[in-house]
Amino acid sequence: MITYLYRSVRDDRIRKVAKPKRGTWLFAYDLSAEDVQQLCRYGFDADLLDDATDYFEVPRFEYVDGTMYLFTRFPVDGNAGELSTAPLLIAISDTYLLTVSHTKPEFLDDYAHGRRSLITTQKIKALLIILDTIVHQYERSLMSIRRTLIQYFGKIENVSDADLKQLLVIESRLADYLSALIPTFNALVGMLGKRSGITLHQDDVDILEDLNQDIHQSIDTARGIAKTAQNIRSAHDVIIGHQLNATVKTLTALTIIFTIPTIMTGLFGMNTWLPFSQGPQAFFGIIAITSLLALALALFFTKKNWL
Repeated sequence: MITYLYRSVRDDRIRKVAKPKRGTWLFAYDLSAEDVQQLCRYGFDADLLDDATDYFEVPRFEYVDGTMYLFTRFPVDGNAGELSTAPLLIAISDTYLLTVSHTKPEFLDDYAHGRRSLITTQKIKALLIILDTIVHQYERSLMSIRRTLIQYFGKIENVSDADLKQLLVIESRLADYLSALIPTFNALVGMLGKRSGITLHQDDVDILEDLNQDIHQSIDTARGIAKTAQNIRSAHDVIIGHQLNATVKTLTALTIIFTIPTIMTGLFGMNTWLPFSQGPQAFFGIIAITSLLALALALFFTKKNWL
Protein backbone atom coordinates (compact mmCIF):
# COMPACT_ATOMS: atom_id res chain seq x y z
CA MET A 1 0.00 0.00 0.00
CA ILE A 2 1.25 3.47 -0.89
CA THR A 3 -0.13 6.72 0.51
CA TYR A 4 0.89 10.07 -0.96
CA LEU A 5 1.39 12.78 1.65
CA TYR A 6 2.45 16.37 1.17
CA ARG A 7 3.26 19.35 3.32
CA SER A 8 5.33 22.41 2.50
CA VAL A 9 6.52 25.15 4.83
CA ARG A 10 3.46 27.18 3.82
CA ASP A 11 0.99 24.47 4.82
CA ASP A 12 -0.57 24.22 8.26
CA ARG A 13 -0.71 20.43 8.27
CA ILE A 14 0.11 17.40 6.20
CA ARG A 15 -2.49 16.18 3.69
CA LYS A 16 -3.08 13.32 1.31
CA VAL A 17 -2.72 13.96 -2.40
CA ALA A 18 -4.07 11.91 -5.27
CA LYS A 19 -0.89 12.08 -7.35
CA PRO A 20 2.68 12.63 -6.15
CA LYS A 21 4.46 15.84 -6.92
CA ARG A 22 7.86 17.18 -6.02
CA GLY A 23 8.36 16.99 -2.25
CA THR A 24 5.75 14.27 -1.71
CA TRP A 25 6.23 11.62 0.97
CA LEU A 26 5.52 8.15 -0.38
CA PHE A 27 4.34 6.33 2.75
CA ALA A 28 4.56 2.66 1.75
CA TYR A 29 4.09 -0.55 3.71
CA ASP A 30 3.07 -4.15 3.06
CA LEU A 31 4.15 -3.74 -0.56
CA SER A 32 2.51 -5.75 -3.30
CA ALA A 33 4.13 -6.51 -6.65
CA GLU A 34 2.13 -3.65 -8.20
CA ASP A 35 3.35 -1.27 -5.50
CA VAL A 36 6.98 -2.19 -6.23
CA GLN A 37 6.45 -1.59 -9.93
CA GLN A 38 4.85 1.77 -9.19
CA LEU A 39 7.79 2.84 -7.02
CA CYS A 40 10.19 1.75 -9.75
CA ARG A 41 8.37 4.08 -12.14
CA TYR A 42 9.08 6.87 -9.66
CA GLY A 43 12.80 6.15 -10.07
CA PHE A 44 13.56 3.86 -7.11
CA ASP A 45 15.79 0.80 -7.47
CA ALA A 46 13.93 -2.52 -7.71
CA ASP A 47 16.64 -4.58 -5.99
CA LEU A 48 16.79 -2.24 -3.00
CA LEU A 49 13.01 -2.20 -2.76
CA ASP A 50 13.16 -5.97 -2.71
CA ASP A 51 15.69 -5.77 0.15
CA ALA A 52 13.24 -3.58 2.05
CA THR A 53 10.75 -6.47 2.06
CA ASP A 54 13.27 -8.72 3.85
CA TYR A 55 12.32 -8.75 7.53
CA PHE A 56 15.90 -9.60 8.51
CA GLU A 57 17.51 -6.75 6.53
CA VAL A 58 20.33 -5.09 8.46
CA PRO A 59 20.83 -1.31 8.68
CA ARG A 60 23.07 0.11 5.98
CA PHE A 61 23.39 2.96 3.50
CA GLU A 62 23.28 2.77 -0.30
CA TYR A 63 23.65 5.54 -2.89
CA VAL A 64 22.37 4.52 -6.31
CA ASP A 65 21.69 6.76 -9.32
CA GLY A 66 21.46 9.91 -7.25
CA THR A 67 19.07 8.41 -4.68
CA MET A 68 19.99 7.76 -1.05
CA TYR A 69 18.73 4.57 0.62
CA LEU A 70 19.05 4.33 4.39
CA PHE A 71 18.04 1.00 5.92
CA THR A 72 17.38 1.06 9.65
CA ARG A 73 15.33 -0.87 12.22
CA PHE A 74 12.82 0.28 14.83
CA PRO A 75 11.73 -1.48 18.06
CA VAL A 76 8.57 -3.59 18.05
CA ASP A 77 6.76 -5.74 20.58
CA GLY A 78 7.24 -9.42 19.78
CA ASN A 79 6.85 -12.80 21.39
CA ALA A 80 9.75 -14.67 22.98
CA GLY A 81 12.12 -15.99 20.35
CA GLU A 82 11.11 -13.35 17.77
CA LEU A 83 13.07 -10.33 16.62
CA SER A 84 12.48 -7.21 18.71
CA THR A 85 13.11 -4.84 15.80
CA ALA A 86 11.59 -4.42 12.35
CA PRO A 87 13.19 -2.99 9.19
CA LEU A 88 12.48 0.43 7.73
CA LEU A 89 13.80 1.88 4.47
CA ILE A 90 14.06 5.66 4.15
CA ALA A 91 14.91 6.75 0.60
CA ILE A 92 15.46 10.27 -0.70
CA SER A 93 15.52 11.13 -4.38
CA ASP A 94 15.58 14.54 -6.03
CA THR A 95 11.78 14.41 -6.13
CA TYR A 96 10.41 12.23 -3.34
CA LEU A 97 10.78 11.06 0.23
CA LEU A 98 10.02 7.33 0.53
CA THR A 99 9.53 5.11 3.58
CA VAL A 100 8.97 1.37 3.25
CA SER A 101 8.10 -1.02 6.08
CA HIS A 102 6.43 -4.40 6.50
CA THR A 103 3.49 -3.12 8.53
CA LYS A 104 2.32 0.39 9.29
CA PRO A 105 4.57 1.76 12.06
CA GLU A 106 2.60 3.66 14.67
CA PHE A 107 5.15 6.44 14.94
CA LEU A 108 5.05 7.06 11.16
CA ASP A 109 1.27 6.92 11.24
CA ASP A 110 1.41 9.78 13.77
CA TYR A 111 3.21 11.93 11.18
CA ALA A 112 0.89 10.78 8.40
CA HIS A 113 -2.19 11.92 10.35
CA GLY A 114 -0.69 15.17 11.56
CA ARG A 115 -0.37 14.12 15.19
CA ARG A 116 3.30 15.01 14.80
CA SER A 117 4.78 17.70 12.61
CA LEU A 118 6.70 16.73 9.48
CA ILE A 119 7.38 18.90 6.41
CA THR A 120 7.74 16.52 3.48
CA THR A 121 9.45 19.04 1.18
CA GLN A 122 12.36 19.25 3.65
CA LYS A 123 13.44 15.70 2.92
CA ILE A 124 16.77 15.61 4.81
CA LYS A 125 15.21 17.15 7.91
CA ALA A 126 12.31 14.70 7.65
CA LEU A 127 14.77 11.79 7.53
CA LEU A 128 16.62 13.07 10.59
CA ILE A 129 13.34 13.60 12.48
CA ILE A 130 12.21 10.06 11.68
CA LEU A 131 15.54 8.64 12.85
CA ASP A 132 15.41 10.75 16.00
CA THR A 133 11.91 9.43 16.73
CA ILE A 134 13.14 5.85 16.30
CA VAL A 135 16.04 6.45 18.68
CA HIS A 136 13.66 7.88 21.29
CA GLN A 137 11.58 4.72 20.93
CA TYR A 138 14.71 2.72 21.78
CA GLU A 139 15.33 4.97 24.78
CA ARG A 140 11.80 4.47 26.14
CA SER A 141 12.06 0.72 25.67
CA LEU A 142 15.46 0.64 27.39
CA MET A 143 14.09 2.57 30.37
CA SER A 144 11.26 0.06 30.66
CA ILE A 145 13.74 -2.82 30.55
CA ARG A 146 15.86 -1.16 33.23
CA ARG A 147 12.84 -0.82 35.53
CA THR A 148 12.11 -4.51 35.00
CA LEU A 149 15.67 -5.48 35.93
CA ILE A 150 15.57 -3.41 39.12
CA GLN A 151 12.82 -5.73 40.39
CA TYR A 152 15.22 -8.69 40.30
CA PHE A 153 17.88 -7.10 42.53
CA GLY A 154 15.87 -7.66 45.70
CA LYS A 155 15.07 -11.30 44.97
CA ILE A 156 18.18 -12.76 43.37
CA GLU A 157 18.04 -15.75 45.70
CA ASN A 158 14.43 -16.44 44.75
CA VAL A 159 14.62 -15.96 40.99
CA SER A 160 12.27 -18.49 39.42
CA ASP A 161 12.58 -20.36 36.14
CA ALA A 162 10.10 -17.91 34.61
CA ASP A 163 12.29 -15.00 35.79
CA LEU A 164 15.38 -16.57 34.23
CA LYS A 165 13.49 -17.03 30.98
CA GLN A 166 12.48 -13.36 31.12
CA LEU A 167 16.12 -12.36 31.66
CA LEU A 168 17.13 -14.35 28.58
CA VAL A 169 14.38 -12.63 26.59
CA ILE A 170 15.66 -9.25 27.80
CA GLU A 171 19.23 -10.10 26.79
CA SER A 172 17.99 -11.20 23.36
CA ARG A 173 16.05 -7.94 22.96
CA LEU A 174 19.10 -5.89 23.94
CA ALA A 175 21.22 -7.79 21.43
CA ASP A 176 18.66 -6.95 18.73
CA TYR A 177 18.75 -3.30 19.76
CA LEU A 178 22.54 -3.14 19.59
CA SER A 179 22.60 -4.92 16.23
CA ALA A 180 20.26 -2.20 14.95
CA LEU A 181 21.63 0.92 16.64
CA ILE A 182 25.32 0.45 15.86
CA PRO A 183 24.88 -0.21 12.09
CA THR A 184 22.32 2.62 11.93
CA PHE A 185 24.90 5.04 13.28
CA ASN A 186 27.48 3.75 10.80
CA ALA A 187 24.93 4.04 7.98
CA LEU A 188 24.15 7.62 9.02
CA VAL A 189 27.85 8.46 8.97
CA GLY A 190 28.13 6.87 5.52
CA MET A 191 25.15 8.86 4.26
CA LEU A 192 26.58 12.16 5.47
CA GLY A 193 29.90 11.21 3.89
CA LYS A 194 28.10 11.10 0.57
CA ARG A 195 27.63 14.84 0.39
CA SER A 196 25.96 14.59 -3.05
CA GLY A 197 22.57 16.22 -2.89
CA ILE A 198 22.70 16.85 0.86
CA THR A 199 22.27 20.39 2.14
CA LEU A 200 22.27 20.74 5.90
CA HIS A 201 20.73 23.89 7.33
CA GLN A 202 21.40 25.04 10.86
CA ASP A 203 18.26 23.31 12.13
CA ASP A 204 19.38 20.11 10.44
CA VAL A 205 22.81 20.36 12.05
CA ASP A 206 21.23 20.79 15.49
CA ILE A 207 18.96 17.76 14.95
CA LEU A 208 21.93 15.74 13.66
CA GLU A 209 24.05 16.59 16.70
CA ASP A 210 21.25 15.59 19.06
CA LEU A 211 20.66 12.43 17.02
CA ASN A 212 24.31 11.37 17.20
CA GLN A 213 24.35 11.98 20.94
CA ASP A 214 21.11 10.08 21.45
CA ILE A 215 22.32 7.09 19.42
CA HIS A 216 25.58 6.90 21.39
CA GLN A 217 23.67 7.22 24.66
CA SER A 218 21.23 4.47 23.63
CA ILE A 219 24.11 2.18 22.64
CA ASP A 220 25.87 2.75 25.97
CA THR A 221 22.60 2.24 27.86
CA ALA A 222 21.84 -1.00 26.03
CA ARG A 223 25.32 -2.33 26.74
CA GLY A 224 25.07 -1.36 30.41
CA ILE A 225 21.66 -2.98 30.84
CA ALA A 226 22.85 -6.13 29.04
CA LYS A 227 25.80 -6.29 31.45
CA THR A 228 23.42 -5.85 34.39
CA ALA A 229 21.22 -8.71 33.16
CA GLN A 230 24.29 -10.93 32.81
CA ASN A 231 25.44 -9.96 36.32
CA ILE A 232 22.03 -10.85 37.76
CA ARG A 233 22.14 -14.27 36.14
CA SER A 234 25.73 -14.80 37.25
CA ALA A 235 24.91 -13.76 40.83
CA HIS A 236 21.93 -16.09 40.82
CA ASP A 237 24.13 -18.96 39.57
CA VAL A 238 26.71 -18.27 42.30
CA ILE A 239 24.06 -18.15 45.04
CA ILE A 240 22.34 -21.29 43.80
CA GLY A 241 25.71 -23.06 43.56
CA HIS A 242 26.59 -22.01 47.10
CA GLN A 243 23.21 -23.18 48.40
CA LEU A 244 23.62 -26.47 46.55
CA ASN A 245 27.08 -27.01 48.06
CA ALA A 246 25.71 -26.28 51.54
CA THR A 247 22.88 -28.76 51.00
CA VAL A 248 25.27 -31.44 49.75
CA LYS A 249 27.51 -30.90 52.79
CA THR A 250 24.57 -31.22 55.16
CA LEU A 251 23.29 -34.36 53.47
CA THR A 252 26.79 -35.85 53.46
CA ALA A 253 27.23 -35.11 57.20
CA LEU A 254 23.85 -36.62 58.05
CA THR A 255 24.61 -39.69 55.93
CA ILE A 256 27.89 -40.25 57.80
CA ILE A 257 26.26 -39.70 61.21
CA PHE A 258 23.46 -42.19 60.52
CA THR A 259 25.96 -44.66 59.12
CA ILE A 260 27.25 -45.29 62.69
CA PRO A 261 23.98 -46.79 64.01
CA THR A 262 23.60 -48.68 60.73
CA ILE A 263 27.00 -50.29 61.19
CA MET A 264 26.34 -51.09 64.84
CA THR A 265 22.95 -52.67 64.16
CA GLY A 266 24.46 -54.61 61.29
CA LEU A 267 27.28 -55.99 63.43
CA PHE A 268 25.17 -56.92 66.42
CA GLY A 269 22.42 -58.31 64.24
CA MET A 270 24.60 -61.18 62.98
CA ASN A 271 23.52 -64.69 63.99
CA THR A 272 26.80 -65.61 65.71
CA TRP A 273 28.62 -65.10 68.99
CA LEU A 274 29.38 -61.42 69.72
CA PRO A 275 30.92 -59.58 72.68
CA PHE A 276 28.35 -58.56 75.30
CA SER A 277 25.80 -60.89 73.70
CA GLN A 278 25.12 -62.53 77.09
CA GLY A 279 25.13 -59.38 79.21
CA PRO A 280 21.70 -58.16 80.41
CA GLN A 281 22.74 -54.50 80.06
CA ALA A 282 24.51 -54.91 76.69
CA PHE A 283 21.67 -53.29 74.71
CA PHE A 284 21.84 -50.06 76.66
CA GLY A 285 25.65 -50.04 76.48
CA ILE A 286 25.62 -50.42 72.70
CA ILE A 287 22.99 -47.66 72.37
CA ALA A 288 25.11 -45.39 74.55
CA ILE A 289 28.31 -46.05 72.56
CA THR A 290 26.47 -45.54 69.26
CA SER A 291 24.89 -42.31 70.46
CA LEU A 292 28.23 -40.96 71.70
CA LEU A 293 29.91 -41.72 68.37
CA ALA A 294 27.07 -40.10 66.43
CA LEU A 295 27.11 -37.08 68.75
CA ALA A 296 30.88 -36.71 68.35
CA LEU A 297 30.52 -36.74 64.55
CA ALA A 298 27.66 -34.24 64.76
CA LEU A 299 29.81 -31.87 66.86
CA PHE A 300 32.69 -32.28 64.41
CA PHE A 301 30.55 -31.43 61.36
CA THR A 302 28.93 -28.53 63.21
CA LYS A 303 32.38 -27.11 63.90
CA LYS A 304 33.20 -27.46 60.20
CA ASN A 305 29.93 -25.64 59.33
CA TRP A 306 28.52 -28.67 57.55
CA LEU A 307 25.46 -28.69 59.80
